[in-house]
Amino acid sequence: MASIAGPPARHPHLRTTKVERPNIVIRGANLYTVEVWAIPTGTEITPDTYVLLGNAKRSNAAGPNETWVFRIPPCNPMDTRLLATEILAKGFDAKGTVIGTKSLLYRGASAVHEALCGTP
Repeated sequence: MASIAGPPARHPHLRTTKVERPNIVIRGANLYTVEVWAIPTGTEITPDTYVLLGNAKRSNAAGPNETWVFRIPPCNPMDTRLLATEILAKGFDAKGTVIGTKSLLYRGASAVHEALCGTP
């Protein structure tokens, strides 16, 4: 009996984020773009105060097993962008809708700095 179903749906989603120095590597499927954000240190932090570090670049073909790579900025003490308590990736579909957010496993400014920059 022939199936009348169409081709399988290609739902975009984020799977994992991890540090592979000198990069942050994001794995997902059918994503249109991926942004990398830092949640700064301090008090009264809201999503409006998050810092966009930049966009990751897809390093293989679009589809169900995508790898996106974001080069970690230089760990310069004068650059406060990496003075963060958390780093996260936001995945978007082709319509610009956020389809998911995944954080690195590290929490707290010291742990994030160590993961991204190593021991000073």
